[in-house]
Amino acid sequence: MKGETFKKYFLLTVIALGAGVIYKVAYMREAFYDAMLSGFQITNTQLGTISSIYGTVALISYLPGGILADKVSYKKLLTISFIGSGLLSLWCSTMPSFGMIKVIFGLMGVTTILTYWSAFVKTVRSLGNDEEQGRMFGLAEGIRGISGIIASFIVMGIIQVAATEVGGMKGTLIFYGVIYIAVGIITMILLPNPKEVGTERTFVMGDLIAAFKHKGTWLVCALVFCWYMVYCTTSYAIPYLTNVYGVSSVAISTLSIIRAYGIGIVAAPLAGFLGDRMKSCSKTLAYASIMGVALMAVYLITPIKPEFLMVPVALTLLFSFLVFAARGIYFSPMAEAGIPLALTGAASGLISVLGYAPDMFIFNIMGGWLDNLPGAQGYRYIFILAIVFLVLATAVGFYICRYGKSLKAQGK
Repeated sequence: MKGETFKKYFLLTVIALGAGVIYKVAYMREAFYDAMLSGFQITNTQLGTISSIYGTVALISYLPGGILADKVSYKKLLTISFIGSGLLSLWCSTMPSFGMIKVIFGLMGVTTILTYWSAFVKTVRSLGNDEEQGRMFGLAEGIRGISGIIASFIVMGIIQVAATEVGGMKGTLIFYGVIYIAVGIITMILLPNPKEVGTERTFVMGDLIAAFKHKGTWLVCALVFCWYMVYCTTSYAIPYLTNVYGVSSVAISTLSIIRAYGIGIVAAPLAGFLGDRMKSCSKTLAYASIMGVALMAVYLITPIKPEFLMVPVALTLLFSFLVFAARGIYFSPMAEAGIPLALTGAASGLISVLGYAPDMFIFNIMGGWLDNLPGAQGYRYIFILAIVFLVLATAVGFYICRYGKSLKAQGK
């Protein structure tokens, strides 16, 4: 029994550590925007094109990725994903032409989503029984945070010792390329074959149709969509403090690090354990939504005066805690909603396509509010948007909880 438990958590640790770094290169514009412009000799528009190519390929890849996760063993898919991403990162470090950069980021949409995302979700789900889903997903998110923060500090060191910003970016690409390939090799050698953990199964087209028709798929999809909308609004919490309250860049950088890296390490595992303790991750998410509404309401009524600065700072940290907690477990209710393990890949693909769809439109909408509305008014609209979707998330969460209980009562 102890041996099986060790194997389970060892496998969870390996795949979650890799998950913490695999998206770093795809989203490197967040840390190396100016360096990418000068290093690749491209314009802002061209960099936007690169990001759009990656996002488009990623969105298209979610659904077939779910099919692959049900057809091909997770060990093969994860190995291909990491080694493929590593080779692409090393290629990118050579500073190729704009045309080749577009190819590289398009292919990264394949290696980080098509062959990776649903395989990751399915593997995490398969490691625990129905009573352990919150724990598995929460721990996975926490471990992702740990590996992410370690890698980020190493990258900070690379940047500091580099002679130029472009040199720091090249060093970072080489670092991540080597790390990806190393994780791919470790995955190939150390992870057990699927038959050992009972996850391998041949996909049939009927699975995709069954997942599409399954009520639970749409319930979880609605839950993920609502919480992802809320997650998108948190991108503007830090700009709100700097642009409206005038917080200094030094102070805000410290707050950003705590918010982006530190909170998720604690929040996601705690949410997972609470979800298992309450025997309902959907109910846990519903309560988190209610608390989120209260925090956003305080945001809206807090006077914009220097003496009240600590209120929005505290609210930012507390609200980020709730959002990262929810992010860690919002796929967990798949079991509660009655989605069979055999349909996890197909269902997670469908859920991801629609659940993460806000990426295609919400930032343009919120950016437009900030450009066209003076002062804090644009941010107030964003906070109200968060409240709307938190209310919807509350309703969906409680509905899934009741639906899950009715399925258990029926013996399904």
